[in-house]
Amino acid sequence: MPARKRSFVAVVKAAERALRTARVEHVFEGALAVGAFGVPRTTADVDVIADWRADQTIAIARAFRRQGLRVSEEDLRDALAQRSHCTVHDLRSEFHLDLAPAFRPAAKDSIRGLVRLRWRGVTLPVASPEHTIVMKLVFGSEQDLEDALGIYVRQKGRLDVRRLRDFARRQGATGALRDLERRAAYEGR
Repeated sequence: MPARKRSFVAVVKAAERALRTARVEHVFEGALAVGAFGVPRTTADVDVIADWRADQTIAIARAFRRQGLRVSEEDLRDALAQRSHCTVHDLRSEFHLDLAPAFRPAAKDSIRGLVRLRWRGVTLPVASPEHTIVMKLVFGSEQDLEDALGIYVRQKGRLDVRRLRDFARRQGATGALRDLERRAAYEGR
């Protein structure tokens, strides 16, 4: 009998177990954060920011392998050296992780301000709604702006407005945040 394909949820849980086992500070971002705080959408990737060092690459790759996820030590070292992400493939599904090292101030902010969220039977470190809104505004695609609006509307009243505006200022997104606030008010959301 062929092996069952793994679900998105199972891949996220496997990634969490691997990173926790390797003792790497990390935070889930992207579609997972959007789904947790805004309007869920379909995705094939799991976005993760992690704060690892070159001397941890063997342990990290080994922890991923134990969970049925594949990445080489070389890919992890290259991601650090090039300040870029690497892809961690799930061997049992079409899903994958986009794993990025926490070298930018915004990535460090994401880890510092993470929210521990109970999701599908596991507690995950997830980028805060404030962080996610601002980063979506920074990236600025049509989908990013819709994601930011969905989070803003669903979390209104629970957002740390001071933190939101301060982070937007530091990211150069104050105008985009004002536009988002106006759009939400105009649309009566």
